[in-house]
Amino acid sequence: MHFLSLSATALLAFLASAATAAFDAASKNNVITYWGQGANQDRLLTTCQNLSYDIIVVGFVNVFPDQGAGGWPGTNFGNACWGDVYRNNGVNTSLLQTCPNIGPDVIECQNLGKKIFLSIGGGQPTDYWIKSNAYGKKFADFLWAAFGPVSATKSSIPRPWGDAGVDGFDFDIENLMDPAPQNDYQTSGYVAMINQLKNNLFPTDKTKAYYISGAPQCPIPDSHLSVALAKAWFDFFFIQFYNTEQCSARVATQKKNGNGQNDISYKKWTAQASKNPNVKMSIGLPASKDASIATSYYLTPAEAQTLATQFYANKRFGGIMVWEATEAQNNAPCNVDYSTWMKKVLEARAAGTKLDTNLRTCAGVKKRSLPHYHSHGAPHHHHR
Repeated sequence: MHFLSLSATALLAFLASAATAAFDAASKNNVITYWGQGANQDRLLTTCQNLSYDIIVVGFVNVFPDQGAGGWPGTNFGNACWGDVYRNNGVNTSLLQTCPNIGPDVIECQNLGKKIFLSIGGGQPTDYWIKSNAYGKKFADFLWAAFGPVSATKSSIPRPWGDAGVDGFDFDIENLMDPAPQNDYQTSGYVAMINQLKNNLFPTDKTKAYYISGAPQCPIPDSHLSVALAKAWFDFFFIQFYNTEQCSARVATQKKNGNGQNDISYKKWTAQASKNPNVKMSIGLPASKDASIATSYYLTPAEAQTLATQFYANKRFGGIMVWEATEAQNNAPCNVDYSTWMKKVLEARAAGTKLDTNLRTCAGVKKRSLPHYHSHGAPHHHHR
């Protein structure tokens, strides 16, 4: 194995600190992953037991109540749920009812210091949308009652994960419809929905922090979330620097001229006006060659180190997001999973050190060949 150029004592200290450190929303060293769409994925708790992760985003709420049967939203968490759904007004909805391990795992993950977000949207299907601000507020109310703290419970709304409540909500909006149901369907309702969560539903007593994140594509402006960034509060942006050729992270590893490397639009993103001036923006990377639509978009740990070094000093830099947990687990250069490498990359940059130079010769990847569930790693036709 090749690890950081650290003594055994220092390595143990690193692992211990990763296990016990409290979550810091302002950190530049956070590692984020998505869980819920991995092929033959393990339980959520297994992902949480990986010391490298700070935030795990569970996806997806991929049917919106405006279009969902029975007037409720629908969910898809891959193999983590049975096929049964809740009924409303005598109609089968798309809201999954039996996901036996997710609720207990969320609670245990939080006991381990992890933050668990619920993601809304995703890359498939793409026919979801919010008709108006009023619908956006109602959507927020439903999600808060169904997946927020137990204190938010309403008798008319089910609790799919029981007593488990998330730490935040993520907006991975990638809808695309032809014909368009209305001119502003890609942006409609999100500002009102986020403001309802942030301003009216999240507790103000500060006993527990709740967060809002977004996962835009890398082109600027993002056709879905750029307006919301300026008008609604986001704590984090997990920018997908993959699936889109002109701004994939790969271009940052290619010398353009003698003046250095392309900025993959990251500097442009961090210069965007935002309601939260301190929003943290993480660079999203595919966790393996199979996690994006082109194998060339994948960065080795050494290349990711170069990228992190390039942007780490930016005041809005917030870490690295990897798509997704199962791909990261199965991709293990030098027998170290990809997400752990990303944590090592960030910690090394924070300490002003470099990864072991032997890493650059580490080409072996232990990877199982598995089928794929749909995910926001799937093709996005509007960006092809």
